[in-house]
Amino acid sequence: MTPEDIGALISTIGLLTQAGGAVLMLVLFSVLLRANQRRPYFAYWTRGWAALVIALAGVGILYLPPVLPGDTAIIVRAAGVIYQVGKLLFIAYLVGGTLNYLLGLDPLRFRRVALPSALGFALVTSLIPGVDLNHVMLMQVPVMVAAFGACSLLFLRLPRSRATLGSRAIGVVFGSIAGLWILYGVALGMVKLYGVLNVARPLNFVLQYNSYFDLLAQMLLGFGMVVVLLEDARREADDARAQLAVAHDHLRRVSLYDPLTGALNRRAYDEGVGLEAVGARFGTALVMDMDNLKAVNDTYGHAAGDDLLRRTVETLRKSVRPLDRVYRLGGDEFLVLFPAARVEDVMPRIRAALREANEALDAGQRERLAIEASMGAADFGGLEDLPAAVSRADHAMYEEKARNRAVSPARVPVA
Repeated sequence: MTPEDIGALISTIGLLTQAGGAVLMLVLFSVLLRANQRRPYFAYWTRGWAALVIALAGVGILYLPPVLPGDTAIIVRAAGVIYQVGKLLFIAYLVGGTLNYLLGLDPLRFRRVALPSALGFALVTSLIPGVDLNHVMLMQVPVMVAAFGACSLLFLRLPRSRATLGSRAIGVVFGSIAGLWILYGVALGMVKLYGVLNVARPLNFVLQYNSYFDLLAQMLLGFGMVVVLLEDARREADDARAQLAVAHDHLRRVSLYDPLTGALNRRAYDEGVGLEAVGARFGTALVMDMDNLKAVNDTYGHAAGDDLLRRTVETLRKSVRPLDRVYRLGGDEFLVLFPAARVEDVMPRIRAALREANEALDAGQRERLAIEASMGAADFGGLEDLPAAVSRADHAMYEEKARNRAVSPARVPVA
C-alpha cells in the first residue's frame, strides 16, 4: 500500500470511529432524556447528537464505495447535502440547548428562527455547483467558530454562584472546538490557495486526521453535557431534600408543641426537648394543675376554657426566664422547669405572677379568666434526678389541691 492509501485507510477508520462515538452519545443521551424530559436544554442537545449522526452518515457515503445504481455525482451531491444539513442542525441544537440552559430561552421561539435558518443555509451552500466536501467544511468554519466560541464565553462567564465543574468543563471544550475549527479553516484555505497541503505539514496532519480530533472533542463535549445534567439534577434533589427537611422540622414542631397554647407538650418532655438548659445544673421542677378549668368549660363553654388555658401559659411565660421551660402535660396540668433555681425562690414568684394577673382583670372578666391553680415544687440535683423531682412536685401539688378543696369545694383563687 502506498502512503496515500494508508492515510486514506486511517481517515476512513477515524470517520467510522467518530460515527460510532456519535451513535453511542446519541444512545446515552436518549436514555438519560427519558428520565429528564422536563429539561428542554437536554432534549435539544440530544437532538444535536442525532443530527451529527446524520451528518456523519453523509460523509460516510463519500468514503464508502457506491452501493446504489445510478449517477455517482448525484450520490455525492446528496451526501454533501446530508452532511451540511446534519452539521448545521447539530450546531443549531447545541446552541439552542445552551441558550435554554443558561438564559432560559424559549425553545419554541428558537425553533422558529434558528432551525429554518440552519436548513436554508445548509441547502443553499451545499447545492452550489462545483462544491466538494472541502468547500462545505470551509463554509462551515465561520459558523462553527462563532457558535462554539459564543457558547464557550457564555459558560465561562457564568457568575461564581452558577459556575460548576460541568459548566467550566463544557465551556473549555466549546472553546477548544472553536479553536480546532480555526485550524481547519486555515488548513482548508491553504488547500484552496495553493492546491496542496505540503506547504503546511502540521496543518496537513490536523486536516487529514480531523476525524480523530473531532472524536476526542465530541467525547469531551458529551461528558461535559452529562456532568451539567447531573449537577442540575443534583440541585433539584438537594432542594427537594431541603424542602423535606423543612417539612419534617415543621411536623416535628407540630408534634412537640401544644397547638392551643404554644407550650411544649408531654411528648417533648418525654423526648428531652427543652432540657438542654438543665444539663448538669441543679434546679426546680414545678407542677401546676388548674382548679377552675372544668367549671369554666361547664359554665361558659370550651372556647372560654381555651382562653383561660392560653392566658395561663402567657402568664407563666412572662414570669419565667429565657432558659426556663413551660410544658403542658395534659388537659389542665403544666410543668415548669427552672434550671439553677430553688423552690423557695420559684414558688413565691409564680404565685405572685398569677395573683397579679388575676388582679389585672375587671369584674366582667374575672369569672371566666381568673387563674385558679394548685401547685407543687421540688428541687433536683441534675438531669438524672429530674423524673423523681417531677414526681415529688406532682405529689405536693395534689396535697395542695386536697387542702384547697377542704377549704372550698368550689373554685378557690390562687393564694
